[in-house]
Formats: sequence, structure tokens, C-alpha cells
Amino acid sequence: MITLADAEATARAGAVLASLLRGREGIALVGDLGAGKTTLVTALVAALGGGVATSPTFSLVNEYRGGRFPVMHADLYRIEREAEVAELGLEDADGVLIVEWADRFDVLPADHLRLELGHADAGRTLTATGTGPQSAALATALTSALR
Repeated sequence: MITLADAEATARAGAVLASLLRGREGIALVGDLGAGKTTLVTALVAALGGGVATSPTFSLVNEYRGGRFPVMHADLYRIEREAEVAELGLEDADGVLIVEWADRFDVLPADHLRLELGHADAGRTLTATGTGPQSAALATALTSALR
């Protein structure tokens, strides 16, 4: 677990993660409201050169192209039924797929990076876990780079 002192540290974590990505990763973002999920994604997309990311809470899916590789950013917070998830077209992601509230539905590839953000007395916490060999290596590299 990494302690992130503030929103700037969360944004730095997103930029560091962007530097480690190769273009075909699935990333699950899990955490309470205000834990920094969108802050992390905004910095990640900017670091990839994909423009200014916004929260997809109401649009459900935002796509960013023009950077090192495409990013599909989904938010499952408002999704109530699994049938609604199928309509989002997440399986069509041709770059990095980032899913906020990923713990609500199983939509990511078996080998994906799980980032759990939480509130702490000294800011926020970030725990990176890989669910397979590629994402485990990515989790290790991210954790090492942020220490």
C-alpha cells in the first residue's frame, strides 16, 4: 500500500502509471466516492497525450484517442444490471481499458491491474494488485516507482 498525500500525489501516480503502460492493459479502479479514481485517470490520459479526461459518470464511457494509444474509460457507478454493461461495448476497447467501480461487474480481462484507492488520515492510499502475470509485473513496477 502506498500513501498519497493529496490530489497532486494521486495525479503523479496516474502519470507514473501511464509511463509503464504498453497499450493493451485492463485497469480496475475501486474505491469510495472522492478517493481519487478520476484524478488518477485524468493525469494518466494527460500523460499519454490523450487530452483532458472527464468523469464518465453520466456518459458512462469516454474514449480518448490521439495519445500514445487509445484509452476507453468507463464508470459503472450508475449501472444497475449486468445487461446494461453489455451495451457499453467495453469488449471493443483497442487500447487501455480503465473501469471505475469495477468491483460492481466482472468486465475486465482475466489478467488486469486492480487499483484500490482509499481515504487515509494523511491523504489517500493506493494498493496495486495484479490478477495475472502481466498485471502483477505492472503492479510491482508501479509500487516500486511510487515508493
